[in-house]
Amino acid sequence: MAFTIPAEEAEHLLSIRPANNNDYKTSSIPKIESNSNSNSNSKTPNENHNNENDNDDEKLWSPSGTLWRDAFYFVGPGWLVCIAYVDPGNYQADIQAGATSRYNLLFALWWATLLSIYVQVLCVRLSYYGQVDLAQVQAANTKSNWLRYINWFIAELSTVITDMPQVVGFAVACNYFLGCKYYVGVILSLVTTMNFLATLDYGIRLLEAIVAMFVGIMAIALFAESLEVQPDINKIMLGWTVGFRDITSTDLFAITGILGSIVQPHNLYLHTAALCTSRKIERTESTVHVAIKYSSWEPTIPIIITFLVNVAVTAIASESLQEMKTEDSSIGLTNFCDYFRSLKYGCFLWAVSLFAAGQSGAITTTYTGQYVMDGFLNMKMSVEKRAIITRLVAITPCALVSAFFPKRLNEIVNIVNSLLGFLLPFALTPLIKYNCSKEYMGEKYASKGVEKYVLYGFAFVVYFMNAVALVAPGGGFFGNHLFPANEEDQKSKKIYMLLAIIIEGLYLVWNVHCLFFSPIITPIKPIISDKSKDLHFLDRGTNII
Repeated sequence: MAFTIPAEEAEHLLSIRPANNNDYKTSSIPKIESNSNSNSNSKTPNENHNNENDNDDEKLWSPSGTLWRDAFYFVGPGWLVCIAYVDPGNYQADIQAGATSRYNLLFALWWATLLSIYVQVLCVRLSYYGQVDLAQVQAANTKSNWLRYINWFIAELSTVITDMPQVVGFAVACNYFLGCKYYVGVILSLVTTMNFLATLDYGIRLLEAIVAMFVGIMAIALFAESLEVQPDINKIMLGWTVGFRDITSTDLFAITGILGSIVQPHNLYLHTAALCTSRKIERTESTVHVAIKYSSWEPTIPIIITFLVNVAVTAIASESLQEMKTEDSSIGLTNFCDYFRSLKYGCFLWAVSLFAAGQSGAITTTYTGQYVMDGFLNMKMSVEKRAIITRLVAITPCALVSAFFPKRLNEIVNIVNSLLGFLLPFALTPLIKYNCSKEYMGEKYASKGVEKYVLYGFAFVVYFMNAVALVAPGGGFFGNHLFPANEEDQKSKKIYMLLAIIIEGLYLVWNVHCLFFSPIITPIKPIISDKSKDLHFLDRGTNII
């Protein structure tokens, strides 16, 4: 049947059309038809129905009544995002945790994993209720262009630096298999990623299957390797449950690294966008609720598997590096296998897991970058161009360091992990804000009551932990400079103190403003409406490109 809208709504749509029709595509504007019997609009209902079907990329999903069939439809995005929990950055954090604190930091790994599961549920709700991804909702509810640019830059930065550990891990694997220098492996990562991204021509489900296969390869390799070292199960359980009893200030850097490597900021943009674009459902209230139920459970199994993989890496590090000094932070991806060469196939399995982790992680970060750019700036770019730009930005510093300072690659990954933890609130806080906002989600769908205060508590804890790590000794940022051990460093103390005060102040203001004072400009549409027919928010007269 023809798409008809009231006259008042028609006038509103016409009033927000850009002045220059060539600036943007207007194919998404609903066709306005008169109720009068005009000859130009004399198509039969069947003809209109056929045209609507031609415009649909796929059949809209609705419950079939068969549990396994309905659940299987939503399998995929969880595997796509779970790669962020077992990428080379995670391995580096696990190695540091096992080497410096043995099993004591498994509790931090576990709670970060639980937080990530909850975060993915929030992503599902935002995607299905609002029919938007996180980048789009942030941009649409930001009044000023300069603040939108800042939010885009932070999201882009978190995505690009996430790619750096993937590059390092892939280079280490190439060094083992091909015997090439690290910088050669770094450069090769650009070529191999482009090859895998070519699979997008065959649909997102093939890419999801490839990533799931990589996760399986990693799990098998690392589980087999952990069995070889014969970890102490009792100590694993103690570290998992009550490991916090034995932590010290020196563990703060490792804890923030675990948080940043597990709950990666770019993953929040990826999951909301992956659901929006790949799982099309009928816009009825009952269907949306069922879709949210299946999609909320779907990431749980992949994330639990990745948690066990991280436990395996921590166990390998703990048992293989017992004699290592706590203050030595040089151990990591590049030299980890040196400590268990006595194990049969030990280094081979480690290289296989690094190859799978680095390659799949690079694919997902490239994919995320496209969503971030499109959501904040409405700037379309082919995946191939995006991959080249992202990879070049990531591999340039890695190539320079690997060529001139090859022994410093592990430290780069340590810094990236902690920096991702610091950047996490810039994605997590908006996600919580919009899920809890009655003005945005509506009274019916917004998180409320106890759940709302729990989510606010999560946002505050993540912010507070990073704020403390920024200035605390052992936190990896300004702490050691603010509390120097010798008089020579006292001269630079004032400079670092000034920088810390400025950053802490801006960090606090941004988080408080986002959670409590940022306005809601564009609330969600009624749940039964198809937002794909709406104009992009930037089409409403805001040309920033």
